[in-house]
Amino acid sequence: MERILEAKKRILSQSNPRSKWGNNNLDNDDNSSPTYKDKGLPVGDINDREPTETPDGTVLYPSKVRYDTGVLPKDMPFLHHIRHDEKPKPKFKNPRKRASKLLHQLQVEKVEESKKSKPEVWDVPFKVGDAIQLEVLDDGGVDNPNNNPLDVIRGVVLGRENKGLDTSIYLKDVLYGEHVERKIKLHSPMVKSLKVLEEGFVNRGKKKGRRVKRAKLYYLRDRKPEETKVTKIDSNGRLYF
Repeated sequence: MERILEAKKRILSQSNPRSKWGNNNLDNDDNSSPTYKDKGLPVGDINDREPTETPDGTVLYPSKVRYDTGVLPKDMPFLHHIRHDEKPKPKFKNPRKRASKLLHQLQVEKVEESKKSKPEVWDVPFKVGDAIQLEVLDDGGVDNPNNNPLDVIRGVVLGRENKGLDTSIYLKDVLYGEHVERKIKLHSPMVKSLKVLEEGFVNRGKKKGRRVKRAKLYYLRDRKPEETKVTKIDSNGRLYF
């Protein structure tokens, strides 16, 4: 009741430009506006109201909502200022869009399963502009029954796309003087592990330690090969970092 009285005082205040009642006081019997009493409605204690019977024999019971709140009818307009402790209602699912909602739910479940099954990939934090190394299985099946060696892919992360199961990254490297750019899907079962070789690889030299401020580094496609060259070649023609 204290909160209701506070809400009434705030709404009926003269300083409130949106006051509907102006200087009128709802508790005053001289109010010019029609009251519940003038309309023949009960204004006493709600708990004392008894059901009534119509001439045709129908029994009319008092409003259960007002009975549960325990508030007088004249105070009902101020109930919207009180927070109810009821649990929020679940979001309505339109049956006409059921197929798309089910597909989205299945994709979310598959994404969670993929992240739990490959901690070597998803538990390694990396950002755009870092030099990373991926171990990818080229052929022979997902479980690698022939024990084929894993291919090592290195490059600078140019960008990342978060699209559920199609989450992928763009890697750029320079091999034998040629620009090589790959788009690799992280949820692919062929990707086995991920390793960060150097953080902030694109900010070297005088810019070392600076934070990369862009989400996509596509402008590196037109830069010199030395700026995105991650893999090096020794005298024997072997690739290393």
